[in-house]
Amino acid sequence: MLPEVKYYSPDTDIAWLVTQFEFINYRSNKELTDKFFPREDAAIVFNFRDPPQMVSPVRQTLPPFFIAPVCPTANAISITGPNESMIVICKPTVLSRVLRINLTPGNTIYVPLPEDLFHPLWAEMKSQEKHETRIKTFSAFIKDLWPRKYIPDETDRSYDLILGKGINSHLHTILSEIAVCERTLQRRFRSRLGATPKTLIRIMRINYLWETTVRGGKIDHQDLVFLGHYFDQTHMIKDFKSITGETPLTFFRRNLGIARIFSGK
Repeated sequence: MLPEVKYYSPDTDIAWLVTQFEFINYRSNKELTDKFFPREDAAIVFNFRDPPQMVSPVRQTLPPFFIAPVCPTANAISITGPNESMIVICKPTVLSRVLRINLTPGNTIYVPLPEDLFHPLWAEMKSQEKHETRIKTFSAFIKDLWPRKYIPDETDRSYDLILGKGINSHLHTILSEIAVCERTLQRRFRSRLGATPKTLIRIMRINYLWETTVRGGKIDHQDLVFLGHYFDQTHMIKDFKSITGETPLTFFRRNLGIARIFSGK
């Protein structure tokens, strides 16, 4: 039995932060395990019932609410019982600035959220049943937290530039358009995203190839090299395995249904 999944777009008044709402409802007691593959954004995750288990790289029970930052490698997740989660996909540089929180993970793969600020929100949404009501509650919370108009800063603009050009350009080309040195940008990205600009571009390319292959239905290494703007096939396979833990051939030939749900696809 697969989880029931629903996606919602945010209202325009919080679209400066939120890009998507995802709700996962799993009603079975049968264990469900697969990977969460890296994304180029961050997420605030709320678990309202049995919390999922992180299987690798470290086995641990995930908390009721936390931030999933941009992570460089895939992590295995297991749902061991009835689960109800709300996942708020956010622009990472904006999220870290609004919450004044460093998105560099510590000893865990997630970033804790302030208990005093988010527990009341989590408790209120837990008592609600409709997705639309929870979205409204969360949106009101964000608008109260940041009531003024959000003005992007230099790190936001750098992130947006890489997001727009990272598939078709190499980092050194993009850096020529950013009025900041690479070392400074790396430092800012580590705290505001949890990953470096180079890692962000690598993740973007993997996800682009994933979506392109799903639409095209054809797997060809040379096509993947060309589409991903890799130097050669060896470079592409090495990058792919580093991020997903699998070769492109293994990845695209297996059933990715659960992985797509876990990864918010």
